[in-house]
Amino acid sequence: MGKKCPLVLIEWEDSAQPTPQWEHLSDWQAGGVVRIASVGWLIKDGKKMKALAPNMGGIDGKASVQVSGVIRIPTSCVISVKELSDG
Repeated sequence: MGKKCPLVLIEWEDSAQPTPQWEHLSDWQAGGVVRIASVGWLIKDGKKMKALAPNMGGIDGKASVQVSGVIRIPTSCVISVKELSDG
């Protein structure tokens, strides 16, 4: 597959979905953050951002590998990274 991209499970935190409707400020309640688990190949492990590709195509080595559905996770949001066996 070219460069080494380990298969990993990343646990991270993200903001909760924005509320879709108008509401009175007096009725509003903080929802906090959402804990997320994402699995894929770690294609970038940077100081500010990690990029995770859950899908890879062309892995037979006959053409350039393609990726889709790449998730960009701010490193400051990462709780843990666990390498998984891909074999």
